[in-house]
Amino acid sequence: MPTVHDVARLAGVSTATVSHVINKTKRVSPKTTQQVQIAITQLNFVPNPLGRLLALRKIAPPSLLPSLRTSTNHARPTASDESTAQDRSLLTVLTQTDGRLRSISGASNETTRAMLRMVRVAQPISRADLARRLQVHRSTITEMVKPLVASGLLREAAPARPREGAGRSSIGLSFREERSFFIGVNIGVRRSQVCAALVDGEILGEESFDTPEDSKVALAQVRAGVDRLRASLSGRAISAIGVSVPGPVNAARTHLLFGPQLGWRDVAVANALRIENPSPAQILNREVPVVVENDATAAALYERGRLLARNSKGEFSDFVLVRVGTGIGVGLVLGGAVYRGTGAGRGLPGEFGHMTIVAGGKPCVCGNRGCWERYASAASAASLYAGERLHARGGSHLRFVDIVAKAEAGETRARVTLERIGDYLGIGIGNIISGLGIPRIVVSGRIVFGWRFIEDSLRDAVARTMVGRLATWSIEAGEPTGSGLGGALEVAIEQHLTSIVTQLRPAE
Repeated sequence: MPTVHDVARLAGVSTATVSHVINKTKRVSPKTTQQVQIAITQLNFVPNPLGRLLALRKIAPPSLLPSLRTSTNHARPTASDESTAQDRSLLTVLTQTDGRLRSISGASNETTRAMLRMVRVAQPISRADLARRLQVHRSTITEMVKPLVASGLLREAAPARPREGAGRSSIGLSFREERSFFIGVNIGVRRSQVCAALVDGEILGEESFDTPEDSKVALAQVRAGVDRLRASLSGRAISAIGVSVPGPVNAARTHLLFGPQLGWRDVAVANALRIENPSPAQILNREVPVVVENDATAAALYERGRLLARNSKGEFSDFVLVRVGTGIGVGLVLGGAVYRGTGAGRGLPGEFGHMTIVAGGKPCVCGNRGCWERYASAASAASLYAGERLHARGGSHLRFVDIVAKAEAGETRARVTLERIGDYLGIGIGNIISGLGIPRIVVSGRIVFGWRFIEDSLRDAVARTMVGRLATWSIEAGEPTGSGLGGALEVAIEQHLTSIVTQLRPAE
């Protein structure tokens, strides 16, 4: 049975936009309305009557509620239906008392996390603005905020946005964590970085070094960097450590299973970085949580925050992050949250860089042939530019930025090389859109430095595919740098916010 999320993905819009089109609760452009209506027709989607009542802020007579809960379809709920119910933004049933609507329960954990994320990127932000962006009742925001302000995590700040004319300005909410900080670790194929930062992203200290070939040596250097940063910030406690690694991780997010570009297998990253805080009263846990995440998934978290910060409407559509550097990794963001797979597959999604796009093609470090990243990564540009044989003999030491510089200077060979990279990149992106059904793509990493020479051939390659001709899709450039370390920090902060939410109790 199709859900509103399925309609949103097919139409390439947010679930909130689908709701506005169905319920006519907000003006939506004719073009977007048509996209949604076409998706509804193709999926044969039937709106949930209870959801419609909630969206319209109406309530059915109590006698009708049981029939609405069972609906006319008595089939067993699917996993998608159950997930939708668990992640519903407002877990309330509205009752009518003396002609007024009131909320009789709190918000879901995911809504609370979404609220905290929004405070991070838009602080100071008023309760009213939070309610508008998250599309929940202001009373729900107040209920969520009370224990957070009481605990000292959030504080009332300066006016979020000065008002013109008479009346008081809205008081904004912001994070208040003077006694703690976060550690981000980016283990890259060439360079690794360690940094300390506050919850709002302010960097307190940073170190970097060439990544050693031996995993034990590399982790020892990372640990030494963490210890030095910790010693320099002795008045604060570490809330969490996030580690970004170039390969898939295990379900518990403690081990790097395989780093093909590094040749590392089953590396116990979290164990090597475990430490304890000396003052447990200041933080949630004495033992500092260490979370290991695939670099593309971490980068997707980073891009999510960047996109959320610039979107004042609060609506958030699903997107796929394609991170292109030495290799290619893919991160999925669905409903504002990163998707990591389920069961034994948690931590494994996103390894599209090693899908075959040329049968029997160039050998890849993963052991396969014809992998996408052997043709479309920033690292593959040197071999395309110099020729495979010359490159294999060490005849070319060009970096990707060198080739971009040559293209900008007008060199034809460099421009043709980048156009071919764009073509190969578009082939893989077309496969991703077709396979996942998510039409919004964000491309980040070093490849973005050559975007002006790559974009046209990339789009042409996607347009040649069936999905390129039938669906509405979008491709945009993300950040060329920063998502590795920034993503690692996002992993740490996300872990911290999740810990906060799980320890919250409903306000009395």
